[in-house]
Amino acid sequence: MDYINHLKSNLSGLIFLEINKTILVEHFQIPEIREREEELFLPLSPEYIAENINEDLTKNLPFGEFVKGMYYVAGADPSFNQMDLYKAILNRLSRASVIKGLVTKLIQEEKLEEALIYLLGLYHVHGEKEVLKNALVLLEELSLKISMYREALLKYADEAIALDIIEGYLFKGSALRFKEDFVGALHNIREYLRLGGEETSEITEEIEFLDRKSRILEGEEILYDNPQRFLELVLPLLSREEDNPRLLLMIAIAYRILKNHEKAIFYLNDALAVDEAYVDVLNELGINYAAIGDYAQAVNYFRTLFEQVRTIEILTNLIMCYINLGDLNAAKDHIAIGELMDGEDEILLEIKAYMDKLEKKKE
Repeated sequence: MDYINHLKSNLSGLIFLEINKTILVEHFQIPEIREREEELFLPLSPEYIAENINEDLTKNLPFGEFVKGMYYVAGADPSFNQMDLYKAILNRLSRASVIKGLVTKLIQEEKLEEALIYLLGLYHVHGEKEVLKNALVLLEELSLKISMYREALLKYADEAIALDIIEGYLFKGSALRFKEDFVGALHNIREYLRLGGEETSEITEEIEFLDRKSRILEGEEILYDNPQRFLELVLPLLSREEDNPRLLLMIAIAYRILKNHEKAIFYLNDALAVDEAYVDVLNELGINYAAIGDYAQAVNYFRTLFEQVRTIEILTNLIMCYINLGDLNAAKDHIAIGELMDGEDEILLEIKAYMDKLEKKKE
């Protein structure tokens, strides 16, 4: 996951100093360390390094900077090879409140990523539920701007749920919304409420939004098989989605399948008013105008579209409109273009055969 590598990369700027374990054992009463065979290397906090970059970092080191450094490592890389030693040390000390104060200060300074690392460090060392909830709040805020944190939001939301933290469902809903899994997001927010979560006006509004999006997705799955049912599902939602050109396009497709081309054109024009460069809308307009016999108008849309998206499908539609208008010279010119693009296209070959029949009739 990108966020894991990103957090780990923060360790490259740390300085690790070898520490005599005997001093720690005697001074801080941490006998567990004596049993460990490996050497102990403690990290200095990034703040201390930044403030003392030109100093000899091996002199007059306050132990508190090592404490901050260990929490920082725990947040950036909980699988770090000396984490067991760090946890043994940190669980013997009463410094968590200091780190929580540092997190508050970093958030006030808008250093959100650094604050997140310390929060995750606190959580990985002590496993406090309140710290995990605070980390989720920060992850949600970061996810709005930095997409890689969305996977972290989902991961830690699942951890919160496993710890019976009902807010975990709320944050999982947020993470799934980022992934456009509106059905999953709606389910998790409703689960949060079912378990006793507070329904605020923001949550009510979010449920309405997710329910709307879920119905649209449900409708999209049946659009071509059951266009009438699709319309029954989505038309009541249109007043809240009138600036959604994709929905307007799908409504138009449903009406086109039902052969109500006038209504299809109406909704396509609405979609075009929202997004004048939406190529699928231009294509649908051409198809619908051709269906009602207005080939001149259809040519305008297909020609404009072909200038933007040069596909054989659009070209063959354009050629058929020229044929229906009786402009066989334009049709021939565009058949020649089609042969350069894909001379073996089945529709193009059928059009050529049809043109040959027309030519023979003239003879």
